[in-house]
Amino acid sequence: MNEVINQILSDSDYENNPYFTNLRNGSFSKEDFIETQIQFYFAVVFFPRPMAAAAGKIPTHKARLEIMRNVWEEHGVGKEEEFHGSSFKLFLERVGGVNECDIIHRKLWPEVRSFNTLLIGACVMDEYIVGVAVLGMIELMFSHISSWIGQNVVENGWITKADLIHYNLHEELDIKHSQDFFDVLRPAWERSEEDRYLIEQGLSMGAYAFNRLYFDLYLSRERRALSEMEIHRHQRT
Repeated sequence: MNEVINQILSDSDYENNPYFTNLRNGSFSKEDFIETQIQFYFAVVFFPRPMAAAAGKIPTHKARLEIMRNVWEEHGVGKEEEFHGSSFKLFLERVGGVNECDIIHRKLWPEVRSFNTLLIGACVMDEYIVGVAVLGMIELMFSHISSWIGQNVVENGWITKADLIHYNLHEELDIKHSQDFFDVLRPAWERSEEDRYLIEQGLSMGAYAFNRLYFDLYLSRERRALSEMEIHRHQRT
């Protein structure tokens, strides 16, 4: 299974996604980066929901427990200030002075809603091994992506390494999370050709969807979409 995972990652070529290459070469403006990261926040806070749905469909208690532990960690092991959404808001504040009001007044981009809907659909409507494979691949990719984003925003002088918070956390944590998902898949991978096919489908879909999300965020980076509440506020003034 590891060979298949590595091949799918290689085929996706996500390291050369324009989101990361332009962040790396300095042509991604800080203002546009922050706008895309505000949108990514909506994916961060949604992610535990498909994860919990996938966990609920895993047939064995032992395998289910590890994924539920991951859901608990996404919620800061019960500490609200350590929720992953909270750590990401702190990153936004430190990198660009973004506050809660700024986030509330942003309209959710369709690119992010599509990504979130794909995840919940895979985890609720499809075979459990498909949903688990999707999430495992995304967790593995995000462990690498966190390192790239963290390194480049520091090199660009937008934030200090000590202030990264969210990206420092996920660079290490998501490696473990991805392995937990893959461990759930291994018995099915060994069980039958049909299960191997479904798992490979899930892995490929996860790689495609996450790569596509960043590609679309980059394409839409200059969009400045306000929520209806904010539009009405401007109209009144």
